[in-house]
Amino acid sequence: MKPNNITNPHLDEDIRRKSRYLIAFVLVLLGILILRLFFMQIINGSYYEELSRNNRVRIIPIPAPRGKIFDRDGVVLADNRPAFNVMVLPEDISKPEDISRRLAPLLDRPASEIMQAIHKGKSKPYDPLVVARDIPFNQVAKVEMEMFNLPGVSIEIIPEREYLFGDLGSHVMGYIGEISKRQLEEKEGLGYAPGDLIGKSGIELVSEDNLRGVKGKRVFEVDAHGQRVRVLEEREPVPGRDVKLTIDHDLQVIARQGLGDKAGAVVAMIPGTGEVLVMESTPGFDPGVFAASLTVRQWKDIVEDPMHPLENRAMRGAYPPGSVFKVVVTLAAFRKGILDPDATVFCPGHYSLGRVIFRCWKPEGHGNVDLVEAITKSCDVYFYTLGRALGIDAIAEVGLQLGLGAKTGIMLPDEAPGLMPTRAWKRKRFGQPWHPGEHVIAAIGQGYTLVTPIQVAKAMSAVVNGGRVYTPRVLSTSEPALERELAIPRRQVDLIRRGLQGVIEDAHGTARSLRDKDISMGGKTGTAQVARGYVSKLPDEADIPYKYRDHAWFFGFSPVENPEIVVVALVEHGGHGGAVAGPIVRDVIKGYYLLKGSGNEQVRQDN
Repeated sequence: MKPNNITNPHLDEDIRRKSRYLIAFVLVLLGILILRLFFMQIINGSYYEELSRNNRVRIIPIPAPRGKIFDRDGVVLADNRPAFNVMVLPEDISKPEDISRRLAPLLDRPASEIMQAIHKGKSKPYDPLVVARDIPFNQVAKVEMEMFNLPGVSIEIIPEREYLFGDLGSHVMGYIGEISKRQLEEKEGLGYAPGDLIGKSGIELVSEDNLRGVKGKRVFEVDAHGQRVRVLEEREPVPGRDVKLTIDHDLQVIARQGLGDKAGAVVAMIPGTGEVLVMESTPGFDPGVFAASLTVRQWKDIVEDPMHPLENRAMRGAYPPGSVFKVVVTLAAFRKGILDPDATVFCPGHYSLGRVIFRCWKPEGHGNVDLVEAITKSCDVYFYTLGRALGIDAIAEVGLQLGLGAKTGIMLPDEAPGLMPTRAWKRKRFGQPWHPGEHVIAAIGQGYTLVTPIQVAKAMSAVVNGGRVYTPRVLSTSEPALERELAIPRRQVDLIRRGLQGVIEDAHGTARSLRDKDISMGGKTGTAQVARGYVSKLPDEADIPYKYRDHAWFFGFSPVENPEIVVVALVEHGGHGGAVAGPIVRDVIKGYYLLKGSGNEQVRQDN
């Protein structure tokens, strides 16, 4: 007899409940697993793929050669040469202290310096970093021999910036240096990485986008020690675009020779276009040291140099203009309608304003002088008279129209604006009125007025070309930029030119020693006082401390009738402008004609 099937409903329900729990638990685990896989493969897939690939693959960027920089005639001023850089890949360095200690004697530099470079790459471990630039071949050999003991270290051949003429024209060229943290943030997304070189000043900075090029890359397979096994992929870099300047290298050499070891600046311009042929500032600096591994000591020596070699005096140096400013006062008087060029002023050697006596540079005076004679002889009393009649605001109006007391607009960084003072400026700056005597001294380029050599070149170009004010430019690809036309009447231009020609060619001219039978040239001397007390008490310049000596100015142009070139020279604490700055200007103008190949007949056709 078969036993009866007896079921326990309570037992069955318990089994079913446990089964549901088990199925739910399995489903939850499966869901978690699927969700985890989703995040790993879909959401963070690229991240984990990169981690996987980088266990065996390394990508080394190949720097692009920077574009060359040429002068107006095709002379190469900046180029590239191959150099050896020591690179590290932070991801492959498990013991940075050990690597730094091993590299230090090989590279002849402190281990702390190498450690500092490695630590820069902590945030981007797969980006190679430079720890030593442009190392000599003997150090290359040492590192290569130890390479197996230096995981994560490599030597790359990269294009190093080379400036073919050292510190000549260094302020125009500028320099490149390692990109800063701030610059990296500013240029995020533009392909820059820590350790990259970037334009820091001059043309290297303003033309960075053209000069830099596009990086290439080299993809390696590496072994467990980080050593390279084979090249998987290589893409060549795209070189940067070349840049051509308006600068004439040969004239730049002449200007530098003239300045010698003196602090100063020379600017030469084509008055009809604004093209800058010369911009030389001394002392200069070697831009090449910034592209290499500039040490803290080297940087300190440069920035603490009392002669300030990094300062472009042609654009940053602001000085009282001295008697060069008399040209501006003459034009202001013409435009105000108060100047009769044929009327004479008697110069007894001094000018009285109430109880105050203002001296002429010539103690015995010039006697009766008209406008042309006053410019030729640089008679202070004549211009004291004009300044008192004009007032500072009328003078400043014309000065500003010519481009003085404001940035010229040249495409180079860190230009100083100078200062063209007015009554309102003094009231705002000092809370004081403009005194009558200040009109007088302003007319001879003393007082508050401050100008830069590039501003003087711009202003004097406008005067001698008939009133067309051009923005100075150093890039040959840019077009002439005419800012404004003052429309100076021809007779006024001729009178000013005659006076300026007399400065050099008249027997009583203040720069008659510059006369050259082969060159038609006009110009104006300028001696800007620095410390009046020393000048009066110690007439022998050799007895005056250097920092209290007058600044020497000279501006010249040629030929007189149809000017092709304007040259301005400023020598800090140089003394008399005609004797010190004048020969520099004359030599640059002579060089211009020699290079142009003009015969004497063409040069002096106006005489």
